[in-house]
Amino acid sequence: MNDACKTGDISESIFATQALRRGWWVYTSNGHARPADAIVVRPPMRPVSIQIKTASIYADRDNTYGVMVCRGRGPVKVSYLKGDFDILAAWLPDVEKFVFWRFDEIAERKKINYSPRLHRQPDNWDLLETPFADIITPQPCC
Repeated sequence: MNDACKTGDISESIFATQALRRGWWVYTSNGHARPADAIVVRPPMRPVSIQIKTASIYADRDNTYGVMVCRGRGPVKVSYLKGDFDILAAWLPDVEKFVFWRFDEIAERKKINYSPRLHRQPDNWDLLETPFADIITPQPCC
């Protein structure tokens, strides 16, 4: 397993632990070939699919991170497509917090430059609840 996969596995495990502590049910995929790394649900809300990334800290910029929001390794990078996931979760390893974006906020991008001083604050877990708070209505069986 390469270092990027190991780092991703660690971030995904931390995400699952933190989501469980916040009362979410967490379902994870097996492997790295899926567009969503986890699905979380808090009944009766609908499931929310999550892509989890680990942010890189820019050494030359104070509290600024780079987050790759694409698939692929090496020179070939492909943007995610609508429907691949609902929420992007980026793990900030130095402060041990996640920051979240809706898919529509990062669509067609391959990288996000993020600074807590200029953008949203980390630990914005409430983004997982809105607008995904629509209630699932059970349907009668045949």
